[in-house]
Amino acid sequence: MTLDTFADRLSDAEGLGLAPDTVVVLLCPEANRAGPTLMQTLDRLIGARTPTLMLSGDADRLRVELEPQGVAVERLDADSARVTTALLTLMVRQAAVDLMGTELRVARASQSGLSGEIGRLHDELQLAGAVQRRFLPREMPSVPGFEFGVFFRPCGFVSGDIYDVVPIDHSRVAFMVADAVGHGVPAALLTLVLGRALRQNPIEGEDHPLASPARTLARLNEELCIENETGDRFATAVCGVVDTREGTVTLSGAGHPASIVLGADGSAEEIDGGDGPLLGVFPGAPFTERTFTLERGQTLMLYSDGFEVVFPDPASESESVAANQAYISHFGEIAKRSLGVDEAVSLLAADVDAQAGSLNQRDDLTALVVRRTADALVMPRKDEASRVAA
Repeated sequence: MTLDTFADRLSDAEGLGLAPDTVVVLLCPEANRAGPTLMQTLDRLIGARTPTLMLSGDADRLRVELEPQGVAVERLDADSARVTTALLTLMVRQAAVDLMGTELRVARASQSGLSGEIGRLHDELQLAGAVQRRFLPREMPSVPGFEFGVFFRPCGFVSGDIYDVVPIDHSRVAFMVADAVGHGVPAALLTLVLGRALRQNPIEGEDHPLASPARTLARLNEELCIENETGDRFATAVCGVVDTREGTVTLSGAGHPASIVLGADGSAEEIDGGDGPLLGVFPGAPFTERTFTLERGQTLMLYSDGFEVVFPDPASESESVAANQAYISHFGEIAKRSLGVDEAVSLLAADVDAQAGSLNQRDDLTALVVRRTADALVMPRKDEASRVAA
């Protein structure tokens, strides 16, 4: 069969009309004279993974080009033993080639399905992140003499951290930062329960249910203990109330990192909000409170433990960041350089972005900032106001 006739039979890459065990032998004394027909024929045979032996007077030149593509090349005057060996080798090898071809088709089909599934999960996680953000405060309350701000950056689509700021009345504001155990969707689902902690309606004739941070955490702890059927759903939290009339802050903690009071001079003092246990572990656990005065120009910062692995320890020679307290000095520098809460949050974001590995964040990051402005006015109590008027 001439080359042209054989080429006409190759109507498509899969329809060669050849028996499964066929080995194609092409006789081409001078490949240069065969023209494009030879190359087109070889392309189709290679594409169909058909075992092919080419006998040519240009074997030395063609071997370099064709053998890497699976075509065996021998000289036109090669002895019969060499040609027979080449044919047997192609027949034996073809079983492995066919198996690899089948596995490749299966892998491609699986990859296509996997890519579609990953795309669907990507869209669902984006939606979950958008839904979670809707439960967060859209804006910080405006209170004379005090400023509130927040730095919130999940390490993935959704966050295991949550924060909230809720005005109680004309002079008191409740706030909280909580960190659910783990990452991703399971932790994010737990934050939906945590987010209800500061959304309690007042009871007529009684003080507001958020007036006591310790009672707020105790109530949240009981709710989590009831829902913690598997024993692996727990969280840390710090809850507080600022009295803008008195300039005081009351804090209560549940296994959470200590809050920090920052001075305008860059000083940093840790404030322990109590020794309460993790939320969702011990039913009926007691929670304590601590009350202190936030002086004019001072800033209170509540944060999640993700900051412990953001900044490298200056005393460490290792390139990897281990848990440390280097963030305290960074917070102090930010407080010293900033004039307001918005600027402090922007500086904190820039500081985090400047760290190595910031594009592959290891943990969720949340920092709630409460600042008493330098010109804060302390409103007198009602009984003091009546004495002044008298």
